[in-house]
Parts: sequence; C-alpha cells; structure tokens
Amino acid sequence: MASALRVFGILLLLGITLGPSITLAKEFVVGDEAGWKLGFDYQAWAKGKDFRVGDKLIFKYRAGSHNVYKVDGTGFQQCIRPSAKEALTTGYDVVELATPGRKWYICGVAKHCEYGMKLVIDVKPAKYEAPRSSVPSTYPAGREYIVGDGAGWRLGFDYQAWAKNKVFRVGDRLVFRYPVHAHNVFRVDQYGFQNCINPPASEALTTGSDTIVLTRPGRKWYICGVGQHCQNGMKLFIVVFPAQGQNPPSSWAPAVPTYKPREFIVGDYAGWTLNFDYQAWAKGKDFRVGDKLVFRYRVGAHNVFKVDGNAFQYCTKPPANQALTTGNDTIVLSTPRNQMVHLWCRQSLPPGHETRPH
Repeated sequence: MASALRVFGILLLLGITLGPSITLAKEFVVGDEAGWKLGFDYQAWAKGKDFRVGDKLIFKYRAGSHNVYKVDGTGFQQCIRPSAKEALTTGYDVVELATPGRKWYICGVAKHCEYGMKLVIDVKPAKYEAPRSSVPSTYPAGREYIVGDGAGWRLGFDYQAWAKNKVFRVGDRLVFRYPVHAHNVFRVDQYGFQNCINPPASEALTTGSDTIVLTRPGRKWYICGVGQHCQNGMKLFIVVFPAQGQNPPSSWAPAVPTYKPREFIVGDYAGWTLNFDYQAWAKGKDFRVGDKLVFRYRVGAHNVFKVDGNAFQYCTKPPANQALTTGNDTIVLSTPRNQMVHLWCRQSLPPGHETRPH
C-alpha cells in the first residue's frame, strides 16, 4: 500500500516598506568570477576595496569542495578551524558586514587554508549619501494654516477643497488638530497617499496638535493612519512654493537618495528547509519594494507558494501550478505591505495515517 503523505507548512511573513534607504550598501562576490577556490590571491583581490558596514560578502564555490569559517586573527594566521557547526557550506554563502573592524575568513577543508585560501578585510563604518538640498538652514517666518480650519483633522471633511486656491510656501506651518488617539498624521509619498499605505508606527505624529514646517518646495502628502480613515478620505495633498524672494530649485521634488535593490537569500546559508525559524531570520530586516527573495533548496524536497493571510494562517495550499519548484526560486517584491510565503514539503507516514495540514 502506498504510504500516505503528511504535509508540513513552513511559513515566512515579511513586512515590506516603500521608500529608499540612504545607506549605500554593496555586494562583493569574493574573488569575482574566480569565486572561492584554491590558487587565488584573495589579499590582492581585497586590496583597494572599500568595505563598509551593511555591505555583503558572497562566497561562491562548488558545495562540498570548500566551506567558509569566520575566525579571529589567531585562527586566520594559524588556520585554526572552529567547530564544524559554524561552517558555511551552501556554495553561495552570504556574510553581512554588521560591525566595523578587521574580519577574517578561511576555508576549513583539508589544508586549503594553509595553501592560502583565506581572506582578511578591514570594514569601515557605514557610508551615507547626503541628499542634495537647496533649502537654507533657516526658514523665513511664514503663515500658519490650521488644517481644516475650525473643523480640524477629522473624518467627513474635504481637505482638497480646503487646500484649493491656498498658496503654501517654504516657511509656512501646517497644524493638524484632533482628539488624541482618535487620529494621527503620517507624511507619505505619492504612492502611499494614493494607496493609503501607512509608514512604520514610529513615524506617526500623535499629539493632537501636530505642527509641520514646510521646509522644501514641491508636492507634499499627508494621511491619517488610524483604521480606514485614509481610505475614507482623511488625507491632504498640497503644493509648496518657494518662499517669497527665493528662486525655485531646478526640481521641486525632494532629493531622494538612489536605492539599489538587494537580494536576500531566505535563511542565509541554511536555505529553505525544515526546522528553521524564518520569522526570527526575517526580524529586523528592512525589506523594500524592488528587493528580491531567493529560496534555495533541494529540488523535489520542497517548493514555494505565495499565499494570502488566511492561507498563511491555516496552511491552505494553492493549486499545484502556482508552486515554485526550481530549487533557486527568485521573487521580486513588487508591492508594499505584508507578503506571505509558504513552503510545502512531504514526508511518508505509516499506512492508515490521514493526510492533513500540520
């Protein structure tokens, strides 16, 4: 009798945000095209490179032929291997440079380290790109606008009609008045305004008398992030003109640092597997639109489904034709908010066991 199949669900929930980060993180493939191998001068490769906190090292090699250990200076000089459980062994090991200082890496297979298969680098603090700005350090004293006038900031009010024909200038102030806890104010971009996407809660203004100084010319967007208030029309869009006597900059849009999408190997060197805490892995990571998730696993052992919140909670499997099954599945994060990813894998059970979600 054919064995029944039991289905296990491994779940990954990601919070994805819009907007660029200003850290200029880079990825370095160790050895470039040569990868991680014997007979290569890794110190010559590293010479002149500017490694910074937030950058990533990627060690590429044929799995089983080599590995990667993070060691200290003594371990580097004397080729001392840490315990085997500390080895990175996937053949595509990603190491994020989380702190400044000197970092050492060796191959722990046979005598590879003794034959020169090791790397030492110096990591500098993170590098930031300062947005260009033509805004002066002080602003002219401007007008104060109580948003909504006597109505204040509330549901059931047409804020675009209120803003129409008003001339907002750099130095003016918007004051949002409302009962504390009933509403809040978020500054968002155009996409967040149109789709009512709340930024992180830490960015909310919540005092009930929130004052925003208009420091730059250009388009500005504000929403209430409580409940469905934004969807019900509680949002404001204005255009800010230069202060009287100022020349407008070449572009009125606020300067935005360039954001380079990143690639996240799900589970890092563990890959997409059973008995791994993917929520712990995802915690604290800043996933953004344009980033990529790469699910690496042994073909036939696992797969990947993109699901909604209900299916995520109850481990409901979509149709089989929606499964990603290549063993190196790449998903581009194309929309903000939460994304649910679901792995289904099968394990044989003794005859008579019923197939059911776990």
